[in-house]
Amino acid sequence: MQNSGNKFLERFRRITSAGNYLPEIDGLRFVAIFWVVVWMHLPTMLDKHLFGGSLFSNHYAFAVMIEGGNGVSLFFMVSGFILSLPFINERLNNGKKVVLSQYYLRRLTRLEPPYLVALIIAFLATMLAKNYSFADMLPHFGASAVYMHNVIYDSASPILGVAWSLEVEVQFYLLAPFLCFVFLIRNSIFRRVLLFLLIILFALYAWKQNFVQPTILPHFLCYFLAGMLLADLYMLKHRPLLNNRLGFVLGILIFVGSPFIISVNLFSLFILKFVLFICAFYLVLFNERLKIIFQNRYLTLIGGMCYSIYLLHTLIISVLFNGLKQWGTLGGVAGIIFYTAIAIAAVLIISAIFYKLVEQPCMRKGWWLRKRPFK
Repeated sequence: MQNSGNKFLERFRRITSAGNYLPEIDGLRFVAIFWVVVWMHLPTMLDKHLFGGSLFSNHYAFAVMIEGGNGVSLFFMVSGFILSLPFINERLNNGKKVVLSQYYLRRLTRLEPPYLVALIIAFLATMLAKNYSFADMLPHFGASAVYMHNVIYDSASPILGVAWSLEVEVQFYLLAPFLCFVFLIRNSIFRRVLLFLLIILFALYAWKQNFVQPTILPHFLCYFLAGMLLADLYMLKHRPLLNNRLGFVLGILIFVGSPFIISVNLFSLFILKFVLFICAFYLVLFNERLKIIFQNRYLTLIGGMCYSIYLLHTLIISVLFNGLKQWGTLGGVAGIIFYTAIAIAAVLIISAIFYKLVEQPCMRKGWWLRKRPFK
C-alpha cells in the first residue's frame, strides 16, 4: 500500500526539461507558497468572510500576518536564480548556448496556458458572483491576459488579483537575457560587486516607492538580482562560509523568525529582512543539513505545484468560505482550526487536479507538437 501511495504521489512530481532538477529549490517554493497562502491570504479571507473583521484587533498580529506577502519576494528570488543558470553555464562554463527564441517560447508555452485557463475560470466566477456585466469585465480580462493590467489600469486585476506578481515576473522574463550580460564579465569579484551595487540601488528604489501598486519590475528587481547573484555563487562552486551546524541553526532561525520582523515601516528592518532572505537562500543551497530538509519529498511535491496553487487559491478559498457561511459560522479557536484545515485541504486537492490536468502537461518541452500531449 505504501509503495502504491508513493507511486501515486510521484505522478505529481515537477517535470524538468533541462534535466538539472534541484529539489531544494522546490522546497524554497514550498516556503514561499506557505507564507502567501496559509500565513497571509487564508487568515485575511477567513476574517473577512466568516469572522467579520474581528480576528486581528491586535495591530502587531495583523502586521505579522501581512508579512506573509514576502513569500512573493522569495518567488522572485527563485526566478532570478533559475533563469540565470543557463546563461551562467553558457558564458562562464562554456556550456550549451542559450537560444533566445527558444528561451522565450519556453516561457510562453510553460506558463501561459495554465494562466489563461485560471483567468477564464476566475473571469466566469467573478461575473457570476458579483453580477458584473460581460462588457465591463472583458477589457480587464484582455489586459490581464497579456500581463498589462497593472500598467493600463494602475491597479491589480479585479478578476485574478494575484496576477499582479505574474505581470512583474513576465517583465523580468523579457529582461533577464539582457541582465545576464553581466555574466560576460570574467572577473568574478568585479561581477559580483557590480551585482551587489545594483541590488542595493534597486532596494533603495523599492523602499522609496514603498511597494505601492501599480507594481512594475523596478519595484522588485532587487530580489531578482539577488537570485542572480546566488546563481553565480552556486554555479561556480562557491565554498560555504559557515560550518554545517551553525549554518543549519541560522537558516532555521531565519525561516521561522523572519515573518515576525515587521519590515514595512523602517528602512533598517526592510534591509535586514532582505539580507536575511539572501542568507537563508544561500544556506539552503550550500548547507548540507538544511538542504536535506528542503529536499523533503512532500515539501518539494507541494512546492512543485506552487504555480497552480498560487493561481487558484484565492478563488477556491473565497468560494468555500462563502458556501460555508450559508450554514452558519463556528466561532472561537475551534472554528479557526476547522475552517483553516478545510481550506488547506480544498486548495491542495483542487490545485493538484488543475496541476495534473493543465500545468504538468505544459512542463514537457514541445508539448504542443505531441499528438496526445495530455497523456
